[in-house]
Amino acid sequence: MLKLELNEAVEKLKKIHAKKILLQIPEGLKTKVDDIIEELESNGFDIAASMDPCFGACDLKENEAKILGCDAILHLGHSPFIEKTKIPTIYAFLRYDLGGGFEEISETLAKYLKKSGINSIGLTTTIQFIEYLPKLKRVLEKNKIKAVIGKGKRVLDGQVLGCNYSSAAVGTNTILFFGDGLFHPLGISFATGKKVITVNPFTKEIKELCEEKETFMRRRIMLIEKAKEAGDFGILVSTKTGQNRISLAKKIKELLELAGKKAKIYSTDTISESSLLGAKAEVLINTACPRIAFDDFGSFKQPILNSNEVGILLGKKTYDDYFIEETY
Repeated sequence: MLKLELNEAVEKLKKIHAKKILLQIPEGLKTKVDDIIEELESNGFDIAASMDPCFGACDLKENEAKILGCDAILHLGHSPFIEKTKIPTIYAFLRYDLGGGFEEISETLAKYLKKSGINSIGLTTTIQFIEYLPKLKRVLEKNKIKAVIGKGKRVLDGQVLGCNYSSAAVGTNTILFFGDGLFHPLGISFATGKKVITVNPFTKEIKELCEEKETFMRRRIMLIEKAKEAGDFGILVSTKTGQNRISLAKKIKELLELAGKKAKIYSTDTISESSLLGAKAEVLINTACPRIAFDDFGSFKQPILNSNEVGILLGKKTYDDYFIEETY
């Protein structure tokens, strides 16, 4: 069950004397937007809810808040990422309550690790499960398995983001990802070069990340090799506060032009196929969130690469050098 607790956020908003609040809400919670607005208004706040998609803590609607005359942002579902904001921003986490299922999966994991001969492991997760890492550490250490929760940069202890795996840099040969989906464990694998074990708390599946990484690399190689034949490139820049990297886009444009390619820079708030209507580029280079090129590549007409793949495209790096770019 997904839980949202607003009490702490309400107290923080009152402490900074906020009155008019811009509410940023993730897609999965929008069915409850009216209930959330009513709860906040019952605490004396004037609420304007942003109904645009919210893609993470890097996606702060500061300009929208200014236009609407808001004196604070309440950002739901994520932890702080941008160090200096133009408008005071308060975060309220979403947490999964696994109930008794956590004890079952943690004991099953301990048996799996023992059977696999693993006696030390690093623990990582996303913000929705962060409270379970210390509990998981205690269960594993009770079973004589050393468990390490790393301290990352601009993230909570043990937390990983799609562009930040610094908390996975611990002194163990194996890293565990506690959560669902493949994107984060793939990122951990490329960032650390270590064995990654995934634990899905919903399906209770425990497995080593192997075939998925090979499938991922085959897909990326196919796209990069296809892109090598192109002569006209579009470089994508997001205007989102925490994703804007225009300086990187300019550098990539220069590199492509030195290689005899045509290159144009396209900027947009949300990068999507529809926002690029009229762009005739044969290949797109993404400088924003890496998940756009990895998760949404099938929705674009052209091959879409991430900025870190340009070196391979131009022959300056090999596939042995492959990595997922991080932001600290």
